[in-house]
Amino acid sequence: MRNNFESIINQSKIISSFIGPDSLNNIWVNSFFYKIIDALINKPLNWLRRLYLKFERVFSASLFVKIMKIVLNNFSVCIGLFIVLTIIIPDHRWYNAYGVLLTFALFVLFLIKAIIDGSKVNFEDIEFSIIIFFICIFISGITSLFPSESINYLLYYLISFITVIIIVNSIKTYDDLYKLIKIILIGVMLTTLYGVYQWLVVGIQVNPAQTDLTINQGMGGRVYSTMGNPNVYGELLVLIIPFFASVILNEKSIIKKMFWIILLLPVLVILLKTGSRSAWVSFAVAMFVFAFFWKKKLIPLFILLGVIAIPFLPDSIHRRIMTIFNPNDTSLKYRQMILGPAFAMLRDYWLTGVGLGNRVFGIIYQRYKSFGLTTVAHTHNLYVQIWLEAGLFAILSFIVIVFRLLKHTFMVIKEKKNIHINNILIASLSGILGLCVMGLADHVWFYNRILYMFWINVAIILGSLKLIRKEYI
Repeated sequence: MRNNFESIINQSKIISSFIGPDSLNNIWVNSFFYKIIDALINKPLNWLRRLYLKFERVFSASLFVKIMKIVLNNFSVCIGLFIVLTIIIPDHRWYNAYGVLLTFALFVLFLIKAIIDGSKVNFEDIEFSIIIFFICIFISGITSLFPSESINYLLYYLISFITVIIIVNSIKTYDDLYKLIKIILIGVMLTTLYGVYQWLVVGIQVNPAQTDLTINQGMGGRVYSTMGNPNVYGELLVLIIPFFASVILNEKSIIKKMFWIILLLPVLVILLKTGSRSAWVSFAVAMFVFAFFWKKKLIPLFILLGVIAIPFLPDSIHRRIMTIFNPNDTSLKYRQMILGPAFAMLRDYWLTGVGLGNRVFGIIYQRYKSFGLTTVAHTHNLYVQIWLEAGLFAILSFIVIVFRLLKHTFMVIKEKKNIHINNILIASLSGILGLCVMGLADHVWFYNRILYMFWINVAIILGSLKLIRKEYI
């Protein structure tokens, strides 16, 4: 009986994709649907490539083309700069249309590069579960109970998916990958400097809507930097800080290592100054994941250092940490109040969801909300929110994405083919899992720039896996 059961598991392509050798990606690459997508994208590019070659002498004499070739030879730098622009523009100056325009400009550059280089847009390195997830999102957007309200959110999912394709296809060498990560870190450092400016120069007033003043006396204002909200800025830092560790480990000279350590220190201080308890907990989880995959033996040391550091924290930070365990905290009570009606709503829309976006959610939620609740923008839980907005298959495919990224990363790290890429994989996975933990207490995709940066992390994992798989190292 046991042998029969093991035989069933070993022969199952679905089960083996989770616990054994992967076969589902091969099925995806050889599928009819994949061939249609490949043809729709690459046949027009091939035609444009032939047109370019026909008039190559004319194009080559053009000053514009000469400049474009210089720019496109450093395309990973271009991607990094576009991402930096996305995160450094202050919230009061930011419009979601900027993200769409920036991605459109980057996509045009990407297509021009493909035409000049003769390269193909490849989908085989895009994890198949990501394709399924975005298909679910697309269906949810167009079948929304209020389609006109969902279109903006669908656009931001679309530009996230396009950026994943651009990054995965553009990363050809470890140098491409490393440049991209270091530019993103410089961008985060710029947001930290802006946060320091808010904290020490301008001063930040305490916002009663973000802080329970009855149990957080003397805490002071919370740094939000360019994100407009301290919890949202905490989400960005949870995603990106682990990359500092990978760069510090990957740099060869002591001077360069010290340079990145010096840059990291104010970022850690500003993470504390966000006052975001969920970000602190999630960052601790991210660091635990990093230590687990890098060197398990160091986990007890990390825990010991964390415990030792607690008494040395500023009193306001220490009290803020202690409020995590305070049952009288209003933010905890508020989240519990929201989830009750949300689960009632889920019973009616568990299969298809109601459609993308907080506006659609808010309209339907009004029918279910408890007495005393004001207008609710979201459920403060990423997983419940995805399920409510996009339905059962969206949340299942998202869980599969996280699980398979974890599996692929673990398998590559275990093989130890390239320690530098392994460190980047660990950092990216740590940020993703840290944010996923934060998603238990907040809808971390509510702010579109964090949604975008989450998928940037996913793209870095996929690009790293591609380098290892194709031995571009």
